[in-house]
Amino acid sequence: MKDILDLAISIFKNFSVAELNSITDFLRVLTFTDKQVVIEQGQANLKVYYILQGVAVVSKLEPSGHSVLIAVLGVGDTFGEISVLTKKPTTASIIGQQNLKVLEIDVGGIIEHNKEPALLGKLIVNLTDSLSSKLESSKTIRIAAEEPTTILNLFGWKWKDILHEIPFLAEHGYDAIKLYPVSEFVVRKGDPWWAIYQPVSYFLSDYWGSCEDLKSLIHLAHSFGIKVYVDVVGNHMATADQDEIEWKGTNGHTFTPYNYPCINCDNDAYTKDDFVLHEGKEIAISNQDYTKLERIWHLEHYTLLGLPKLNYEKEHVKNVLRKYVNFLLSLGIDGFRVDAAKHLNITNAKYVYENLLTSSGSVPFIYQEYFLGSPEGIDVKSYMEKYFSLGFVTCFYYGIILSDSILKRNGNCLQKLVEFSLGTPWVGFPNNRAVVVLDNHDTERYVSDGLNYKNSPNNAYVIGYIFMLAWPFGIPKIMSSFKFSEHDDGFPKDCVWKNEKITCFDPDSKWVAQHRWNAIANMVLFRKKTKNATGITHKWLNGDQVAFARTLQIPKRMQYTTGFVVINNTSDVLVNTFETGLPDGRYADMISSVFKDGIWIGPKVDVFNFGMAEIRVDPFSAVVLCIDCCE
Repeated sequence: MKDILDLAISIFKNFSVAELNSITDFLRVLTFTDKQVVIEQGQANLKVYYILQGVAVVSKLEPSGHSVLIAVLGVGDTFGEISVLTKKPTTASIIGQQNLKVLEIDVGGIIEHNKEPALLGKLIVNLTDSLSSKLESSKTIRIAAEEPTTILNLFGWKWKDILHEIPFLAEHGYDAIKLYPVSEFVVRKGDPWWAIYQPVSYFLSDYWGSCEDLKSLIHLAHSFGIKVYVDVVGNHMATADQDEIEWKGTNGHTFTPYNYPCINCDNDAYTKDDFVLHEGKEIAISNQDYTKLERIWHLEHYTLLGLPKLNYEKEHVKNVLRKYVNFLLSLGIDGFRVDAAKHLNITNAKYVYENLLTSSGSVPFIYQEYFLGSPEGIDVKSYMEKYFSLGFVTCFYYGIILSDSILKRNGNCLQKLVEFSLGTPWVGFPNNRAVVVLDNHDTERYVSDGLNYKNSPNNAYVIGYIFMLAWPFGIPKIMSSFKFSEHDDGFPKDCVWKNEKITCFDPDSKWVAQHRWNAIANMVLFRKKTKNATGITHKWLNGDQVAFARTLQIPKRMQYTTGFVVINNTSDVLVNTFETGLPDGRYADMISSVFKDGIWIGPKVDVFNFGMAEIRVDPFSAVVLCIDCCE
């Protein structure tokens, strides 16, 4: 116990040995499992806790029923409340994570049984100082990263076009935009799209616009409550292709093999010593390296697609990359997508991404790109824990299961997804670590049987997004593509916005803009409006025809339904009277109605007799109702 008391010096400073001995009966070490409640809001708790190991998440339940994340506390932090001294109910909840281990101090017991005024005075002063300092640091330094409702990838859009798009995005509930890699990238013959994933330096690429354009985009996004994330390529640099006459980037910076002489404003450089080489040579990753547990080391130390691999064991490399992400944060960026996380040593990568702050003083939101899951025969969740410790991870397997169910492959159908609750048992990812993906810039080109804008029999692609956005698991990532015929086709040269007018649906436009498709855009809004309604009730199951309600349960109050979804993935018209759980009223069908300037224009559904509704659903379509879309 003495060693532990020495660690909790902020609380027991200036205590004599005798004074410590007099209170040891009121001290104990406790361990909490992940998601175990330590303190519950609204209950009396006369105890204070000093963190010895793990993490404590502080959240507050608002009167509306919305839970607000306040702070994330770590080793050396003290939590409890100043009100512990006045015996008032607690005003926030504390939940343990990562095997939280604490020293519990029973303040109520000490006050009741100890009659030494001097000791009590010191204890109260120390507790007040410690709790006050942690409360203040939580406000200014340790605010937890806010999780988005959805993440939108506007693939290839220039910064001025995105700026013009922000009012539409905000109106339809988009609350996070993920930008492609924004750094200077290599110039290649034919301008293939994948060149943006081959950095030459960490200067902002002139291709996308000016620094002021990016700042304006971020500022406007923030004013509408939208976060902006950036794709960070930190695994490798651009390859010196022998077919090119000159090796240079979009800003004009030149390079040679393993030599990038000017990569930031501090004139940092990468030289051969900063790359992973084996006896002076690269070793390419093989297909077997992806499937065998004993070959995982190869994924983190061999070369991906011939791209010069940065050596994260070099302090110089980690410091330069950390400078880059801090530079992005200084511009107002709110988080990062970590490209090619499967090929990074996560322990070393944490040096780059941990203990960062956004310009608003919060922790950046981080998610990692990881295609599929663990090696053969290995439990996915156990294997992925090292990635979950850094942040969220892309869950492509979710999209594969969803595609199979909608396309009726491998014995799957929508009923199974609802009946057996598509989520962690299916994919191995916890809900609070999954960025669920139906398609992205790679899968739409290289996964021939995956759903995407080019592969959507019987409206399957749209139904996939409707289900993903309606089902309460993970954070959906929305793809907004451009049209291509060959895998390497580059970005369209035309702007998306011209003369204050959106052009993506003009006959000659090469932009797909799925995020503006009516059903997808409105379902993003549905997801935002039902974000806290994580319960699934009022299920109706009929093979490839399903219905379910999204339900909110407020502690010590009744539960109520905030949305109702009917999906018909058959060639027959579906007509049925459903028990929706919704209050009586007239609701807009969010799939077939248009939402503009706060008004729903289109078909309505009447809910009557305590939640009953007769609903007609066309073949391969859906009807979606939401409590906030009611006359």
